[in-house]
Amino acid sequence: MSLRARAGPREDGAGWRFSLSFFTLGLGVILLCNIAPALCVKIGWPYLMKGRVRYGRRILSCSALSFFGIIVVAVSPSLFYRLVGIAIASFSSGLGEMTYLQLATVYGALDHLDLGGIAIGWFASGTGAAGLVGAGLWWLLRGLGILPLGMASTYFFLLPSLETFANVFQAYDSIPVFDIQDENEEEEPEVVPAAFLSGIHLTRREKLQLAKPLVVRYMLPLFFVYLAEYIINTGVAPTLLFPVPSPADSPVLAMIIHSLRDYYPLWQLVYQTFVFFSRSSLSIFRLPPLPRALIPLPTLVQLTLLVLTTFEAYTNFLSTAFGEAGATWVVAGFIALEGLSGGLAYVNVFYRLGLDDEEDLFEDADDDGVGIGSGAADVGLKGKERKEREREFRIASVGFADTLGILLAALVSTKVEPWLCAAQAARGRTLCQEL
Repeated sequence: MSLRARAGPREDGAGWRFSLSFFTLGLGVILLCNIAPALCVKIGWPYLMKGRVRYGRRILSCSALSFFGIIVVAVSPSLFYRLVGIAIASFSSGLGEMTYLQLATVYGALDHLDLGGIAIGWFASGTGAAGLVGAGLWWLLRGLGILPLGMASTYFFLLPSLETFANVFQAYDSIPVFDIQDENEEEEPEVVPAAFLSGIHLTRREKLQLAKPLVVRYMLPLFFVYLAEYIINTGVAPTLLFPVPSPADSPVLAMIIHSLRDYYPLWQLVYQTFVFFSRSSLSIFRLPPLPRALIPLPTLVQLTLLVLTTFEAYTNFLSTAFGEAGATWVVAGFIALEGLSGGLAYVNVFYRLGLDDEEDLFEDADDDGVGIGSGAADVGLKGKERKEREREFRIASVGFADTLGILLAALVSTKVEPWLCAAQAARGRTLCQEL
């Protein structure tokens, strides 16, 4: 039986909505195919790969896989092969995101300019903008079949080449080495081939030691902020419904909301808008990054919002306190704060990882005697190349935390939404059943 026949889809302006029976089975399979491949890439790829990243080759591969996955989904009559196409596209998406985050660290190799942080900030801003303009671009470009080309075109035609930074990013060019000589002697640079340094790679044990101090500092905050964020989006927000406002009671809301199906798209619009604002805080709005000690703050706010929105969906305490129109505005504020918290966590975590500050980042590891990239092994050209490998690995190793949070949130939400809807119906509030 086809997905469409089983799901009984309804259009609400933000995608398909599914019946409860489909939520418990079919949607779980789709979520697994859509998220699990990207999660596997982000967990395993950083530990399996050795040596420097070949960005051009990898980005071309991601583009080809994305194009192939879309074609498989579009032309396959079989449900199984469509799910395979979704999995291929998910694999490409996970590897592509990780690659561009690693690429951002390339621009952090400058000694006096924080281009690594700037690159991370603009990348995060782009991911936020995707939520706002992605749907429009899809409708504009889908008939042309060129969407997968955007990833490769960005790298080859938009971003500055690595050779532009060859004088500072020495791993990608021949490197001159100067010996200390007498003042009267002519200095002749000795050239060390880049191939000599390209063989430098981190062992699996060293990678595990590098990842250890990142777990509490970055991975856990990113995991929990996305877990709470996507439980709200996919499990709680669909049940945050209020009677359709009348022009007499609330003229502003009446211009926006014309039916019950308008609420969920409204929540998503508010959410995506403030995700864009927060992810653009460092790049467009030039706000200072959060201090390292405050990195967990957006996560704490997000968990609090999960409790408040769930309690509202279960009891409608805001409607009792502020009336239906007032509760609608308060919920909109909650959703806006949700977008701000999630975006701030993302951009600040990866911004910190994009900086070349191993001494501060691994001070806890050094205290335990497991510091990486310090001491005699880190002196000279080989040590500089090693630092580049460490930076690329660190930012890649953290990426699985948000994807794991999204996957678990999606699975939890398949139970949360019907539970909240049933609780509302038991109190005589049947709005969620009228969609």
